[in-house]
Amino acid sequence: MSQIALFVITWSAILIAVTAAARQMPAEISNRTLYPLLAKPLSRWEFLLGKFVGVNLMCLFSLVVLYAIFLIVAWRAGTMPGWIVAQNFYLRFLSLALLVAMTLFLSLLLTHAANVCLSLLLAIGASTFSTALSLVHDKLSGLQLRLAEALYFTLPHLDLFNLNGKVVHGWEPVAAWVLVYLTLYALGYIAQLLGAAGLLLQRRML
Repeated sequence: MSQIALFVITWSAILIAVTAAARQMPAEISNRTLYPLLAKPLSRWEFLLGKFVGVNLMCLFSLVVLYAIFLIVAWRAGTMPGWIVAQNFYLRFLSLALLVAMTLFLSLLLTHAANVCLSLLLAIGASTFSTALSLVHDKLSGLQLRLAEALYFTLPHLDLFNLNGKVVHGWEPVAAWVLVYLTLYALGYIAQLLGAAGLLLQRRML
């Protein structure tokens, strides 16, 4: 039951993050509500960061509600998880922040529908690709191997932030250095994605 509940929480949160982030920039541009905001004065970087923070606050609220329901049900069923659930919550939020940054960046390159599809595919396919590459790595060579490795090291590995299995099986909390490493890993990707999105927004003719 806990495994199903955490699976539902994970993908509900991902859908909320992607759909909310994907409509931010296109809606502001198509509805022309961006122009009065930039005339306030408000820089494009500030506008982008505001969107990023706003969507993440929505994701945080959604996670709090979903995890609260999960904990209440687990408590009533007598299967209350340990402190690792708090780490799972924190890492899930980090992964959503990374996903929001990626979706905002792609929203400046793709249509709304294409952005939602690609962002969800990346969220789903990153771990699948990593597993597949480890299985066929020895069979690749030359250009195929270099391309596969380039994708492996370029795409963010959202599966690193998933502690669902450890929560279900009652593992002890992971070491503090793991949380620090994953925090820096997520912040590094977020900084690059928001930086690239900011440059695109600066150069875009509105």
